[in-house]
Amino acid sequence: MAFDRVKEILSQLTKEHIELLKESEEIEKQLEENFSEEAIDRALKFIHEKVNKHAEIEENDLDEALQEAGITDFDIEALNFGHRTLDEIAEHLEYLADLYKKGERKYRGRDLQKEIAKTFHEFAQTLKDHFTEEEHFFFPDILKYDLERFE
Repeated sequence: MAFDRVKEILSQLTKEHIELLKESEEIEKQLEENFSEEAIDRALKFIHEKVNKHAEIEENDLDEALQEAGITDFDIEALNFGHRTLDEIAEHLEYLADLYKKGERKYRGRDLQKEIAKTFHEFAQTLKDHFTEEEHFFFPDILKYDLERFE
């Protein structure tokens, strides 16, 4: 049944939210307490490999499953908007990381290490807010389609 696939994907995404938030907290702590290029690389790898893969599942697999289930009026773009915001923060983090790796230690007169840690914190907080929005608004909105069929 097509709707079962939608529910399966939503369940998988919700589990991933917990794992991704836990790892983002660990990276935040590392950037604040044990700053190093390794910590920067871990943060960037986390974003590029794990968060982006998660976003792809939402944007592609979930969208495809919704279409297959006949749910054509759910606004997937509202979900994707949060991803664009995260992408913008990640781009700024990459820029700061490049400066640091080139030997810079200041950014606009401020300590570059603190700016990198602050920017990753902003990314992690935005990620958390985005997941909350998905779990409290978007996912229940999708699940109501199944309930409406039985009303």
